[in-house]
Amino acid sequence: MTTCVAEVWPEFPWQQAFDAFLGEYAPLCDAALLGPTPALELVARCVVETGTSTLYAALAQASPEPVLAALAERIRRDEVRHYKHFYRYFRTYREREPVARTAVLRSLWNRVREIDSEDEFIAIKHVFLAATPGASFARADYRAFRRRNAELARRHFPFVTAAKMLVRPLLLDSRVERLAVPLLVGSARAVNRLAA
Repeated sequence: MTTCVAEVWPEFPWQQAFDAFLGEYAPLCDAALLGPTPALELVARCVVETGTSTLYAALAQASPEPVLAALAERIRRDEVRHYKHFYRYFRTYREREPVARTAVLRSLWNRVREIDSEDEFIAIKHVFLAATPGASFARADYRAFRRRNAELARRHFPFVTAAKMLVRPLLLDSRVERLAVPLLVGSARAVNRLAA
């Protein structure tokens, strides 16, 4: 992918942006910050893979550039495989160490919040700073970026897929899951509308 994006946007300092991102993000990957149990850490990993797979799905749908759309689709499929891997091991660990559904829900919620407040913010920040040398980037800039892209998200983000992936580790009865998914989708769409 690096070769492709470098060809499309050769003047962008890709390595500089990546190095700056990694410098700020790497401390958030400390083993001390893992979930309290292996099962709950695997729940957090499922959230990350939900976020990345659905982001790349939206990018593939929204991109008018066929090469970018194809690359995003390939990455999406890879991220779904990661999700399935983590989910399978979550089920294995959950059998060994029973975890209350409330603890799983808390892990899901906490990791969703971290994606917005840390992962995505840091990535967008360093792309912006590399593209506009000498500028500053604050939370308000990030919120403005999110507002500008809310319409794209509304049209292309796979809300139903994301909701199904997020509720899956709760191991709900199928009837309860069929009720929970539309409620979660409605809530996510409402948040997206508010962001616009």
